[in-house]
Amino acid sequence: MSYGVRQFLMTDPGGNCVRIGQRTGEHHGHGPAPGETFARALHHASLLADSKADPAAAAKVVDRVLALTDETPADVQLVQLLVLRGDVAAQLGDEDKAADFLTRAAAVPLDDAEREAARDALTRLADLRADPRP
Repeated sequence: MSYGVRQFLMTDPGGNCVRIGQRTGEHHGHGPAPGETFARALHHASLLADSKADPAAAAKVVDRVLALTDETPADVQLVQLLVLRGDVAAQLGDEDKAADFLTRAAAVPLDDAEREAARDALTRLADLRADPRP
């Protein structure tokens, strides 16, 4: 996260959400949003999905930026955006849409350096494809 924490969330069958986090840096406040269009969208959508528990708002941010016709994201950013969108689609109960976004993310060609840069998103992609949410 932009505020120096790596985290994950678990939801039990009763709907209780548990957030587990680990500090990854000394900075504990939110960092400024990036200036570049796709990095900024990824930043805001991630905050909405993970910190604010608002997957619907995160989906809107990602959908809006993926619909742009005058700019295109770098392949790494595209994978990150598609995986995030697939994740929030699953959270919203739209398994068909989730599968579509995850399939699109898996189809983006990446070289070794790009795969390393997208490592967290690719790990999440594998997790989502192996064990989709109910």
